[in-house]
Amino acid sequence: MNVWFKNWSCTTVWGFYGNGRVGLRLVEDGSPVATVTINTAVRVGLDEIIVKEYEENEGLIEALVTAGVVEPSFQAVYIGSFNSRCARCRLTPVALAEAYGLPAPRAPEATPDRDVLRDR
Repeated sequence: MNVWFKNWSCTTVWGFYGNGRVGLRLVEDGSPVATVTINTAVRVGLDEIIVKEYEENEGLIEALVTAGVVEPSFQAVYIGSFNSRCARCRLTPVALAEAYGLPAPRAPEATPDRDVLRDR
């Protein structure tokens, strides 16, 4: 997936932490731009990630929402002794498929009942 973050035109690189949680980095031309996720003790679902939204990652959630990586609603969480602001975000179906190497979800096929372009 493509993500415009600050002055970088990035692509998503998915991976997994040692405990099996999904991780995400943004890269531009093969060079790392941002590590999006953090691996914390906060419980998350298989379709959720914890996004680091402080310091150099400020504005990252908005970029991920715009690119269709995460849903627009999220839950703020505070991590560590400094209460660093992070967000618990739900992946979109397309991002979820990409993260786990699954086939991309398809749009429903048009049928006479659902074909909005048919003659009226």
